[in-house]
Amino acid sequence: MNCALWQKMVDSEKVYLMTKAALFEQKEEKGALKIVSYRRKDYILYHMLLVMLSATVAYGIFVGLLLFMVIMANESIVLNVGEMLMILFGVIAGYAIVLIFYFLVSHKYFGEKHVKARQDVKKYVIMLNQLKEYRDRLEKQGHSV
Repeated sequence: MNCALWQKMVDSEKVYLMTKAALFEQKEEKGALKIVSYRRKDYILYHMLLVMLSATVAYGIFVGLLLFMVIMANESIVLNVGEMLMILFGVIAGYAIVLIFYFLVSHKYFGEKHVKARQDVKKYVIMLNQLKEYRDRLEKQGHSV
């Protein structure tokens, strides 16, 4: 077999670039490529809304269970209006604290996740450009690709 033909069929640089690109597509296609399809601001806002909704449901369940436990422990609870307002204020303040905490944590987390995905996609685009340059170089030399 002709050595030039063998080299054209199995070129290590081409195989390396194609393998890296294929592995990225297989591993990250559902992750980084999907994330980067959103603007950073939209991606963060969407996921923050989901986190806030989840936190609201979880907090509601927590307060409901707590209220159920108190009622079951003391069947004859008599509270005046001032005590009820204090409890209501505590529940609302607790909810506000939970939302602020989840707002800050989710904003930071999903912002960093989007930045990382953008960096990964940039590396992928560089790999594809290298593969295209390699292909163009081979075509200029007269080899069919």
